[in-house]
Amino acid sequence: MNANLANYLFDKEILYRNSVTQEKAVIEEQQVVVAEKPIVIQEKIASQKEKIIKSSLPSLILKSKVLILTESISDNEKAFLTKILNAVGLSLDQIDLIELNKVQTIDYQSFIALNTTKKFISFGVGLGKLNWDVLLNIYQIKNVAAIDYLLSDELRIVEADLNLKRRLWVALKQMFENYTT
Repeated sequence: MNANLANYLFDKEILYRNSVTQEKAVIEEQQVVVAEKPIVIQEKIASQKEKIIKSSLPSLILKSKVLILTESISDNEKAFLTKILNAVGLSLDQIDLIELNKVQTIDYQSFIALNTTKKFISFGVGLGKLNWDVLLNIYQIKNVAAIDYLLSDELRIVEADLNLKRRLWVALKQMFENYTT
C-alpha cells in the first residue's frame, strides 16, 4: 500500500502510537483545552438557562389511567376521538389528552414515577420523538412497566381509511377487554 492510499483510507485514525508523536499530541491537546475554556463556560451557561426554562414549564399532571398522545388535534379529530373513546366505554373527561406541540416533551422517568397511566395510546407520534426507549409496532399492544402502549396512525388518517379503523378497533378491543375505570 502506498502512502497516499494509506493517508486517504486512514485519515485522522491512529494505527499505531509513536512515543515521539504522542508527546506532540499531548502538547497540542493542552493547547486545544486552553482554547476551549471560554466555550465550556458558555456551554455551562446555556445548560443552566435550559434548566431554568424547563423548570418554568408546567409539570406533567396526570389524573387518569388512560393517556392519549397526539402531535396536535383539530375539532374534527377530537370528535372522531370521542367516538373512539365511546366505543371502549370512555369519554374525553376520563382520559388525559396531551398535544405534543403544547408540551414539547415528556420525561420518561417522571412519567413512570407518577404511576398513574395504565393505557397509553399514541396517535401518530412515535415514542422515539420523546426520546423514550420504547419501541412500538403500529396497532400492536406492548406492555412495558405495567403500562399497555399502543401506536396508531394519526387520527385524520385513521378516520379516512376503513381498513385502519378496523385495525385500530381490533387493537382497542384487546387493550380494553378487562379494563375498569
